[in-house]
Amino acid sequence: MSAIDPGRLFPTPGFRRIAARLEAAGYEAWAVGGAIRDAYVRQIGTKPDLPDPGWEDLTTDARPEDVMRLFPRTVPVGVSHGTVKVLDGDDGYEVTTFRRDVETDGRHARVAFADSIGEDLSRRDFTANAIAWRPASDEVRDDWDGAEDIEDGILRAVGEPEARFREDYLRILRGFRFAGRFEWAIEVRTDEAMREAVDGLSGLSGERVREELLKVMADPKPSTALELYATCGALGHWYPELVELAAAGDAWRSALGAVDAAPAHAANVRLASLLVAASETPEGRAEAAESLLSRLKFSNADRRYITRLARLYLPFVGALDSAAEHRRWLASVGDAWEDLFELHFAVARAAGEPRAKRYLEATRERVREEREGDPALDLAGLAVKGDDLLALGMSPGPIVRMLLEELLEQVLEDPARNEREPLLEEARRLIEIGSLAEASRPRDTPAAGNGLPEADD
Repeated sequence: MSAIDPGRLFPTPGFRRIAARLEAAGYEAWAVGGAIRDAYVRQIGTKPDLPDPGWEDLTTDARPEDVMRLFPRTVPVGVSHGTVKVLDGDDGYEVTTFRRDVETDGRHARVAFADSIGEDLSRRDFTANAIAWRPASDEVRDDWDGAEDIEDGILRAVGEPEARFREDYLRILRGFRFAGRFEWAIEVRTDEAMREAVDGLSGLSGERVREELLKVMADPKPSTALELYATCGALGHWYPELVELAAAGDAWRSALGAVDAAPAHAANVRLASLLVAASETPEGRAEAAESLLSRLKFSNADRRYITRLARLYLPFVGALDSAAEHRRWLASVGDAWEDLFELHFAVARAAGEPRAKRYLEATRERVREEREGDPALDLAGLAVKGDDLLALGMSPGPIVRMLLEELLEQVLEDPARNEREPLLEEARRLIEIGSLAEASRPRDTPAAGNGLPEADD
């Protein structure tokens, strides 16, 4: 008999309504998997900070066509696998027919509908996820002693571990995530089967691996799962950019500490915390980020942004830098400035350096003050535009942009200069003395042999 107390399970009203309607029509309706697991973890108090369990999934002996007939608002999200989304108000609940695996290849399963909850539980991945509760009768089915394993802090595969992982190699990564989230020890046979099956990870799709990684990154402490990735050999299959870092020992531990210290809601920052440690150069960090994120099929927007964070991580600014340097830094990093501070705060927290945190806080306050002053930080903010320079007699071409960038540099030095007439006057002066070569070369680089006259001192 399971130790789970049904009186301490509190599904949403929508869940209860859907379950009740299925039961009234003569079908069984069960809650199974993560909701029961999380509720019991909270019940025994081992993870008091665990969020409320999600009650979005039901399993039933009703076939998909029966479910769609019973409920007026449904979405056939996975009918071939037995899943129909039932809409209740603004909420959606996935109702899945009891299933059993017929054939698997480690990546996809061909399933057949089953007639009992017992058959359905026997195909689950881990015992902690193979517990079911029937609200209509308060019956709890725990055929694989999942509650006992939860109490003992053990992650154990259902039945034969080798078979479970051959059915779907993603279960290896799921197991690492559960072990990390709940701080569970992996049972010996389960651990051995994971390690033996790790080469099967290469056959998974990038999308599935990405979604699993994002779930890890949303946990309070991703480092435990990521360390299991490294020790089990999973990095070599999907994260080769991190293999050398993981072998470095202290650098890997520092990177994992920064991931944990970054905000849990900011997946982009946490991913960048790993990637900034992959290389000592901006180019190397950007290359590692681009490669890894492309392999995992991240969206173009996320890939570009995280790569920017990795590239712009250093050089950074300090509280003792001038206001002009703060403005130049803001101009160079654009909308990434706040996340770049979060990256540096994460590193400081992980290192346990209170002085570094105080210095970062002082720096951020000064940078924020500059930002709130709404200075011109790009060409769009300049009081003059390209058409204004063309009206002065310039010919269209790259030289127009060069002159605009020189004017922007002057405005970054002194925001008060961002007025139309003074900037036009300065543009006339630069054009007349032929010093556009100054605008076309990097700052702090001596001009020589450019064939144009120098500006007067």
